[in-house]
Amino acid sequence: MINEGNWNEVTGMIATNLFKLFLSFSALFSYVDFEQPSNTIEVSELSGTSVSVESKTYKEDFLVYPQVTNMKDQNVQGKINEVFIAHIKSSYEGYLKLKNEMEKFKEEDKEHCKEFPYSCEYSYITSYEVKYNHDGKLSVLIYDATYSGGAHGIEPVTIYNFDTQTGDRYTLKDIISNESKFASLTAYVKKYIKENQDLFFDEEMIGDFAVNDQTQFYFTDSGIDLLFQQYEIAPYAAGHPTISIPSSEL
Repeated sequence: MINEGNWNEVTGMIATNLFKLFLSFSALFSYVDFEQPSNTIEVSELSGTSVSVESKTYKEDFLVYPQVTNMKDQNVQGKINEVFIAHIKSSYEGYLKLKNEMEKFKEEDKEHCKEFPYSCEYSYITSYEVKYNHDGKLSVLIYDATYSGGAHGIEPVTIYNFDTQTGDRYTLKDIISNESKFASLTAYVKKYIKENQDLFFDEEMIGDFAVNDQTQFYFTDSGIDLLFQQYEIAPYAAGHPTISIPSSEL
């Protein structure tokens, strides 16, 4: 039985294992605060430049994912939707794994759960947010938020950027004008972090950070925003830090 004296050690182990789980889980999808993303339908405001996006659930009400609808080219629509379906299926697998592990923990230590019921609670919520939907570009963020009885949960986010004319996904390499720009973008980000040190880890903790083709981003009216995972370059309180990059830097 776990007593109060070593409970901190147990919760630390659980949090560490869950964090490792979701790092590997996020790798299955080719890639600030717990702000609740919007799941409302995104209807085109400018004919021909946007697509309609609607919410669907997968097996559970708390597993919500997007689907594009009413596109003229059904092949492109299917191509985009297949990516979202693959993500939600992996989310469901992640939910089942968390559920099985937590239920096993509750069964093995009933007395502890009776004494500290909050420590045996858990949840898994998948939601999404449409960040950009104009000019043939669609940026969608999918959040997989989990809680397992600790001080707070974790919320990996995966960004999908699509060309809605072809259904192909964008990476940074597709919008960076030349390879040398990656170095200049890295310098730009490091300068921003240094100038806003109260929001980020210090330079030693960030280490050999560099912007590359796998860095997550979404489109904006003025360029792109780079987005980072919790704890990647900043403390938990910073949520998912974003750094805006103007078009002139691309």
